[in-house]
Amino acid sequence: MLLLLGMVICAIVDMAISGTLSWSLIPISACILAGLVFTPIFKYGFRGIIVALVAFSVLIVPFLFILSLLVDANELLLPFGIRISAVCIIYLWSMYVLFKTTKVRELIATAILLLITIPFSLTINLILAGFIDQPLIDVWDVLTFSIIVASALALLGIDYYMQKRKRLNNKKTRF
Repeated sequence: MLLLLGMVICAIVDMAISGTLSWSLIPISACILAGLVFTPIFKYGFRGIIVALVAFSVLIVPFLFILSLLVDANELLLPFGIRISAVCIIYLWSMYVLFKTTKVRELIATAILLLITIPFSLTINLILAGFIDQPLIDVWDVLTFSIIVASALALLGIDYYMQKRKRLNNKKTRF
């Protein structure tokens, strides 16, 4: 409902200012994409996540095509956006597979997810470096990756401690 309200407000303001729909088509198309992707989650809860992932995987390229037409940036937006979207889709699906189809404990799965963020980030940096003059790794990436590794190690340590404590409690209750 809020997405519909946002679309109407954007259309009204755009019509009042320019007399036509111009810039408002960008937020309107983004709201349509967001509605199509997130409605299954709101309607079905956790069971709707796979439908939302499929919807995002299928609809992101048409959305990028529409966006590239609206901003007149076919030569950059579409090739760049499709590559970045492909990386993001693989990451989102790997997250789903890791949490929903494996028997890995949640803290370990979260640590693994954090660690696989690093190669995905490097892949995005590689794609960016192909389009703009940017180094593959800079000091901020090193800092970010260090924080990610430290967070993953902390999660693994917490999981180890919790499992050790659970084993000790089980041994005490047996006697």
